[in-house]
Amino acid sequence: MAEQITLPVYVRVGGAEARWGTITVKTHDGTVREQDTRRELASFFREAAACLENPAKTSEEAPDAAAHQ
Repeated sequence: MAEQITLPVYVRVGGAEARWGTITVKTHDGTVREQDTRRELASFFREAAACLENPAKTSEEAPDAAAHQ
């Protein structure tokens, strides 16, 4: 029996959808508890928000991307 499961995390905005990553949740007696799933998902989105607020210098977005739409 697995001790943990890994779930994909997708984000959809309008018609655009992207896989942002995965979360891993430990199982307890073969079941996944809701509070554990919520905790891991909240942690995932906190980290994603930090990356959105402070993008890395290696961001793939062009500095004038809005001008090219």
